[in-house]
Amino acid sequence: MEKLWTVTIVSDRYPAPGPMALRCSEPGCRPERVPLPSPSAARTAAAGHLATHGHRAGALRADAACGCGGVAESRVITHAEAGRVWHLAVLCVPCIRATPDARVLRPLNVRNVRRGLP
Repeated sequence: MEKLWTVTIVSDRYPAPGPMALRCSEPGCRPERVPLPSPSAARTAAAGHLATHGHRAGALRADAACGCGGVAESRVITHAEAGRVWHLAVLCVPCIRATPDARVLRPLNVRNVRRGLP
């Protein structure tokens, strides 16, 4: 599995409620500091942060490869360490099916609006 980005939830008391922060693997990326009062809020924020990176990256390259050597089909959000570490990776269909809790990153729901027309 080729990892594109990794987000780690950091806290002195994880998974107990309390102040938590996100640490992104992208050099120079500093996720917005928002209150993360619970582990579920932190997990939601981590997945959302990765989705933002994935959408900004645009379409997959035609030569994108999965870690197994297959042709990558999609960007996928996965997690490990009881939801504390999150990854955005490119995977092929068999690897997506074999990865527990893998969530395919869907395109943004953007309307194509033509200006000046009713």
